[in-house]
Amino acid sequence: MADKLDRVIGDYVNGRLDAKIKSIESRYLYRQKVDNLGIRTAYSGGSEPESNVLNKEAMENDEELIRLRELVRLLDIWYLPLVDSEREVIKLKCEGYSGRYWYQVMQELDATGIEITQKKAKSAYYRFRKDIYSHISHLI
Repeated sequence: MADKLDRVIGDYVNGRLDAKIKSIESRYLYRQKVDNLGIRTAYSGGSEPESNVLNKEAMENDEELIRLRELVRLLDIWYLPLVDSEREVIKLKCEGYSGRYWYQVMQELDATGIEITQKKAKSAYYRFRKDIYSHISHLI
């Protein structure tokens, strides 16, 4: 479960959760009609406003979209109020797809001028993970 939690935090920090939400929304909002031959058609027999309303209703009932929006909302609640140095530690630790090693995180923090010990950095990261786990475990 820790791997899933790290992946979710990394996706949030790197903006991949927002990209997934936008992708699902665009899939519903910009859907094109295809006839039985696989050719896009200009007229499908229904009105355009009616199909837009139906697509928006289907989008609002999409379970994956609802789950992703709730996940982003909960992560915003826990991530945004953090102190800048703690946010930077979490961001650097989860950067990329597999994250960084702690020595790389500390080198980046030193390069940006943030004075924090490695023990305090690890404590901030693991405390954040522990705090959010109980709130988002049902969404993972």
